[in-house]
Amino acid sequence: MTIRFAGVALASALAHTAIAQSPAQTPSAATPVGTWRGTSTCLVRPSSCNDEVVVYRITPMKAPDSLSVDARKIVRSEEEAMGVLVCHLVKPSGQLTCAFPQGVWYFRARNDSLTGELRLRDNTRFREVRTIRSP
Repeated sequence: MTIRFAGVALASALAHTAIAQSPAQTPSAATPVGTWRGTSTCLVRPSSCNDEVVVYRITPMKAPDSLSVDARKIVRSEEEAMGVLVCHLVKPSGQLTCAFPQGVWYFRARNDSLTGELRLRDNTRFREVRTIRSP
């Protein structure tokens, strides 16, 4: 019994040491600049909203911390333009905020993932976006 307890204590101590020495596994903020492909899902039903496969091309603008989002949806295997948003990038967090007349888009880049949501002017969550970086 003593040998078994000593073995468990040693294993526990080694595991604790290994955890203490390993770096934190938190996702890092990444630049949202690039091409992103994924889905945009409706959160309010019934509504005029449709779930979509989307492509976002995010590029820098001349103003500091400003980015342009060229939003497109895939219809019958072809890209269809939905519009271009002008967005503000909050630097260490990687959050992108894009206001337009119907509400505000919020996006966050983490590694090779860009997620977001559309909130209407009354703060209703209307859409959810999940994309990955694309070449």
